[in-house]
Amino acid sequence: MKSLGIKIGLVPAHRAVFSPELARKMRQAALRAFSQAGIQAVAPDERLCRHGLVESLEEGKKAAELFRREKVAGVVIGAMNFGNEVPAAEAADIGVPVFVFGCKEEGRLTPAANRRDAFCGTLSIGTALRHRGICYAFPQAPICFPHERGFLRDLERFARACKVIAGLRGSSYGQIGPRPLEFETCVFNEVSLLKQFQVKVLPFPLAEIFAEALAIKDTARIKKVMAELCAMADTSLVPKKSVERLARLELALDMHVRKYHLQGLAVQCWTLIQEQFEVSPCTVMARFSQRGIPAACEVDIHGAMSMHLLGLASGNPAGLADWNNRHYKRRNVFSAWHCGVFPPGMAKAKPQMKTQKIIGQVTGEDRAMGTLEFEVKPGPVTLARLTETPEGEFKLLIAEGKVVKAEGKTFGAHGWVEVSDLDCLYRALLSDFPHHTGIVMGHFGQVLLEACKFLGITPVVPLELSA
Repeated sequence: MKSLGIKIGLVPAHRAVFSPELARKMRQAALRAFSQAGIQAVAPDERLCRHGLVESLEEGKKAAELFRREKVAGVVIGAMNFGNEVPAAEAADIGVPVFVFGCKEEGRLTPAANRRDAFCGTLSIGTALRHRGICYAFPQAPICFPHERGFLRDLERFARACKVIAGLRGSSYGQIGPRPLEFETCVFNEVSLLKQFQVKVLPFPLAEIFAEALAIKDTARIKKVMAELCAMADTSLVPKKSVERLARLELALDMHVRKYHLQGLAVQCWTLIQEQFEVSPCTVMARFSQRGIPAACEVDIHGAMSMHLLGLASGNPAGLADWNNRHYKRRNVFSAWHCGVFPPGMAKAKPQMKTQKIIGQVTGEDRAMGTLEFEVKPGPVTLARLTETPEGEFKLLIAEGKVVKAEGKTFGAHGWVEVSDLDCLYRALLSDFPHHTGIVMGHFGQVLLEACKFLGITPVVPLELSA
């Protein structure tokens, strides 16, 4: 399997009255499972702990130090047998997500047979973790063999959740201009984000971006980006001067991304930018999102975070959509739409660069060039939306569906998304969530559900998620 690009620590928990040979066998099986799931395993070996197993308190401390040194994003405790709960908890107590499982017996229980008793010992390990206030998860079948398909699925899910958590915590987002005056829906609380997720929001005025874009003298870099824009989309309807403006805007924003180590952007995409810089920034934002740097419309910081969560969970570029329109005939189908800012990797066919039709009516079409128009390719999608309630609680709506072929067309970028019960989903939206949602190809709802546990986010899951 392709590597997930993440390190996870393994604590092979052992108790001396049980067979070390059986425990070592399961340790090796667990390491093979890590490899199959695309995880880089970090585990104590025989030089650090006797038999490469964690039994004593001293060995637990050594394992914890190893995990800190290697900067693991999560820890898996495997009860190789009954295990020793205090050393296992000590090894895992490093402030990262924890996953616990126990190993099955090899055969029929007899008085003379070697046995594990992990069915009992795993409960003791869970108790020790709870005593220390350590949040932990476990597989659907908590007592299993590491080679089992269900365990591999749940281990990969945990690893992806760890990637989400590590990627979100401590992130910095660029706020490019103030939110639109009319869109109270895009308000956010900087202090809440800092306190709960260590997320920083760095504000930059649009005038600063415009000045830097116009000041770029490196014509070779500008031409390179222009060529990339023309290769990515059909630009035949857009004048060359607008393509150049888009290239300059991208380079100016990229300077900020690199200088301030930004993980995402939220852009005031109308109407000042059309009035003063004479383009719509949608294509540029779409290209950042395609690179894994989510760029949200209308200065929607929570929207950028929603996109970021989806990108981390899936490894795919995420878009930001309006819950735009219910299909006139198909009860459970709606249009996930935005003006033209979805990442081009979501397109069914080569995108076309056009005018932002709504804004063009206000500023003139010649000042509103730069959207990407296309239909989203068919397939499964995950929808997610983070919000903070007026009471200060963070909630994440999680839903899954699929992009389908349906009658009806619109401008901008969009896909017809079918879910199992649109009325049920919409009731959840109307209760707690605004008009934007993150969207990504593939089903990753369970990963986000797991991540919520460790991030202190209340998940809202109105529809059943795939396994």
